Amino acid sequence: MSEKPATSLPPYARLALAVAAVVTAGSLTYAFQSRGTGDTGAAAPRPTPSPSARYNTDGLSDAYDGFVMRPVTLPSRRGTTMTAFRLLGPAGTPHAEFETVHAKPLHLFVIRDDFSHYQHLHPTLSGGVWRTPVTITDGGQYRLYAEFVPKGRTGVPLPDPTVTGLPFAIYGPTTPDPVPAPVPAQTSGTLTVTRADGVANLIVGQQRALQFKITENGQPARLEKYLDADAHLAVFEVRTGRLQHMHPLPANANGAPPADGVVSFHPQFAERGDQRLYLQFQVAGKVHQVAFTLMVT
Repeated sequence: MSEKPATSLPPYARLALAVAAVVTAGSLTYAFQSRGTGDTGAAAPRPTPSPSARYNTDGLSDAYDGFVMRPVTLPSRRGTTMTAFRLLGPAGTPHAEFETVHAKPLHLFVIRDDFSHYQHLHPTLSGGVWRTPVTITDGGQYRLYAEFVPKGRTGVPLPDPTVTGLPFAIYGPTTPDPVPAPVPAQTSGTLTVTRADGVANLIVGQQRALQFKITENGQPARLEKYLDADAHLAVFEVRTGRLQHMHPLPANANGAPPADGVVSFHPQFAERGDQRLYLQFQVAGKVHQVAFTLMVT
């Protein structure tokens, strides 16, 4: 007996095949599936805390901790767009009072779903709307992550942030960038950033030091404070797009940047998989950025 052609399958079977094709299309399609609340305005349930509970707010939902992120103007084409959004508080109205954390009341992160085109921005608030220019140079699926601390929230050494997110798409020709394999060092201008442990994997559920040594012409770079920290590290889980924004432990009791050019983070990951890291630091008044891939096993 000959097989039936696919077109003769009943509708429910053809639908099942279509769904299977989408599911197997790849991790980049899955990565930015938002856990948003649609137009209901209802807050999404708080995720179960992971072992890295200090950084368990991940930006994959437009609602978290009673706050809802609502778009006003999102990028829809290449070029620079004045991007705007509102943050509605538990009362359902634009929230206006935020703690200043690392010199800013809100940190905004932008990245494409292949974990390229990273940006770290700082919108300003006026009339209940946050605004900042966002420049997009290539097509694809992107996401905004807004990290903030409502006024009055306390914590040691810093209060836990709330992170919400919004997706947007730029249509047209797109050149995807595969996530690179792990490497031990990257450069930015005359500076070299080296992972102290080379390309070693981190172990799921275990907290350990992740150190980067920043040198210039073989000598420790003279690091300066950038946004009240020795460095900033944005970590994106490749499978889901989950964000962790980290800062190194103070190198000196007086708060001075490390003289040896080494910045140390102590992440802990709840899941196995690849992580894409963006490290930002300042030398001679200029902010530098390098990217690494880290594997968690």
